[in-house]
Amino acid sequence: MKRSKAMEHGQDAVWTAIRAKRTFTITDLWGEVDMHRKSIINHVKRLEAGGYVAKRGDFDSAEDRKDRFHYVLIKDAGVHVPRLTRDGQPVTQGAGNKNIWRSMRMLKEFSPLDIQAHASTGKVTVKINTVKAYCTTLTKAGYLRVSQKAKPPRTQARYRIIRDTGPYPPQIQSTKQLFDPNLNEVTYRTGDEE
Repeated sequence: MKRSKAMEHGQDAVWTAIRAKRTFTITDLWGEVDMHRKSIINHVKRLEAGGYVAKRGDFDSAEDRKDRFHYVLIKDAGVHVPRLTRDGQPVTQGAGNKNIWRSMRMLKEFSPLDIQAHASTGKVTVKINTVKAYCTTLTKAGYLRVSQKAKPPRTQARYRIIRDTGPYPPQIQSTKQLFDPNLNEVTYRTGDEE
């Protein structure tokens, strides 16, 4: 199958294609998403286990032996792809940063304590040191600006969001760089500010 160089990739792209098509086969997704076929199959199986998609009919036609099933979207969770384990349970890892980023976008100006209070939920506990580290990295990367310097121990620094690239949280990777899934690019590497 010939595929375009500009194709989207990853689970977000698979979810976007599923939401657009509503009814699909694995080959349909593989034709639109730059992802290994087996990875697409595994992702669809997790969505099926979680009750987001269901198999619709069993068919075996001569022209499409690779796809035994059609699937249908039965639970649309919105723009954010459901992050699920193999057995269809929600993944909680990374939920903290997702909540932190969403809180930053909502509040516009904040202290780390403000973010901790808004980002912690019954299922996700966000630590203040995590928020501070995330704020520091996002400031170096140009996403945040310090609007009020900290005056320890009385007051924490206050930040203002100045670069809101979209709904997905920028990810601090183990290689000491910041990857922004909204832009699909690395937007900061340690040492860039020097």
